[in-house]
Amino acid sequence: MNYFLEIYGTLPRAGPGSDALTRKAFYMLGALPDSPRILDLGCGPGAQTLELLRLSAGSVVAVDFLPEMIDRLAQDAGNAGFSDRLEARVEDMNNMSFPLGSFDIIWSEAAIYNMGFENGLQQLKALLRPGGFLVVSDAVWIKANPPSEVTDFWQQYPEMDTVESKLDVIKRVGYEPVGHFVYPPSAWTERYYDPMEARIAVKAQEWLDIPDAEAVLAEARNEISLFRRFSDYFSYAFFVMRL
Repeated sequence: MNYFLEIYGTLPRAGPGSDALTRKAFYMLGALPDSPRILDLGCGPGAQTLELLRLSAGSVVAVDFLPEMIDRLAQDAGNAGFSDRLEARVEDMNNMSFPLGSFDIIWSEAAIYNMGFENGLQQLKALLRPGGFLVVSDAVWIKANPPSEVTDFWQQYPEMDTVESKLDVIKRVGYEPVGHFVYPPSAWTERYYDPMEARIAVKAQEWLDIPDAEAVLAEARNEISLFRRFSDYFSYAFFVMRL
């Protein structure tokens, strides 16, 4: 885990995304309370958390199971002057203890897979207030018949599916779809894979002949290579829905 965090835990974002995409999804929301209460699930280092605090006058409860991510977010939020509107909690998103109907908005960028897409949507309904919004981004196929190398990689996520199929799940679980869009390639590279490559270059010599560390580097390199060769087959998509 330490080697993993030395690569993935030091990046600007914990996964593909950008402030612009967070804003685009937020602007799809309908009328909100003046100070909405927001839950950010799987917040990672909190790039989107800070953007949500900038976009609203509300409060954010940010949850991640890694203390290192929560510590980093808390420090960045303090530096930005947001500490009074942020509660950052080390907690498993599969075992939360919030009262029913606690939130006006539940947000999860590239993390809902930890609950499972359909199971997560179902479980989170209880935490939303009537008419509340759920906003998630999740991996999707954007082109048919991907090569076996790509499907083998995504076997780790059995709910990988098309945008249309995800929308069917959203409606079946009982939400009203509000809007959706697919990430552009730049959302994977500018704040995620480009800085990851730079981090790999720094650590490659330092970690020579350390098998566990070299395995982390090999996995990261493979992930980047797969995207650069086959990004026309898959991406993430934002889904905005209302209860």
